[in-house]
Amino acid sequence: MNFALEVRMKRSFVRFLLILSSLLSVVQAQDSLRPAERALNLTIDHTGLSFGNSLRHNGLRFNWSDDGIEEINGINVTLWKPGEDLSGTINGLALGVVAPAAENINGFAFGTVAVLAKDGLTGISIGGLAAVSQGSMTGVNFGGLALVSKNDMFGANVGGLACVSDKNIIGISYASAALVSRGDIVGCNLGGFALVSSGSIAGINFGGLALVGRQGITGINIGGLALVSEGSIEFLNLAGLAVVGLDGITGITVAGAGIVSKRDIVGLNITLGDLRNDKEGDGGSIKGISFGGYRVRARELVGINASILSTEAHNATGVMVGAYNRSTGTQAGISIGIFNHATELFGVQVGLVNYAENNPQFLRILPFLNLHF
Repeated sequence: MNFALEVRMKRSFVRFLLILSSLLSVVQAQDSLRPAERALNLTIDHTGLSFGNSLRHNGLRFNWSDDGIEEINGINVTLWKPGEDLSGTINGLALGVVAPAAENINGFAFGTVAVLAKDGLTGISIGGLAAVSQGSMTGVNFGGLALVSKNDMFGANVGGLACVSDKNIIGISYASAALVSRGDIVGCNLGGFALVSSGSIAGINFGGLALVGRQGITGINIGGLALVSEGSIEFLNLAGLAVVGLDGITGITVAGAGIVSKRDIVGLNITLGDLRNDKEGDGGSIKGISFGGYRVRARELVGINASILSTEAHNATGVMVGAYNRSTGTQAGISIGIFNHATELFGVQVGLVNYAENNPQFLRILPFLNLHF
């Protein structure tokens, strides 16, 4: 017999004896081993079938409670909650009757109660109540009640009540109550009650009650009650009550009760209530086509501005329409209303009473029509 072949046969026989001996008795850890290392293994080079808390394994593994693992590749099934030492990596299929857990889980993870990761979840993660990562969460993530990440949340994210991230939420995200981020929220985002970001909100965004983006809101933005930002609000902005963008509002903006900014409001703006720019001193304007049911007011009005009650500005250029139209500086264009009042008129006033202070005294107040060029 070939010597090399004989050596290989002897080695295979020795391995077989070792495997057989492991099957004949449950291998409880020796006194020198930590409890975390207790396992019954049918393996060759850590590959095969394992019952218990093997620290490294490739293949199929069943365990009561994962504790202090190093690396598991393949199918890992755990029955109870994890031990105190949440470590190592699970690559492949991680199933937990209660909660699969590791430092990193890559692949498909399902827990009847939760999926837990100390550093990151990557792949498809489904937690009956929650999926929680102290690091990032990447892929398709679902939590019956919540998704919680201490780092970025990327991909398709669904939280039965909430998605909460200490950094960014990026992708397609839904929560029946709220999406809450200390960073940015980017993508297609739906919160049954609200989207709340300490950073910005960008993309297609809907909040049943409100969108609140501290550093700005950009995209198609719909808030059942309000859109609110200390930054700017841009593109298509719809709110049942109010749009408040302190650093400016740009695009098509529609709100039931009010549109308010301390900076420029630009585009098509429609509200049944108050449309105003609150910036004091020089600057601050409303530009475009604007309608305010109660009032349109800014330091500067440019374009077509209409209101049922009053349209007010320091300087106005274009068309002003309202029961009462008032420019305390210069009006250049046309004003149409019941009472039109301009400090300096360079245009036409049409109304029941028209007052142009820069006209000769006997022409300052006229009915029906007044003008100055």
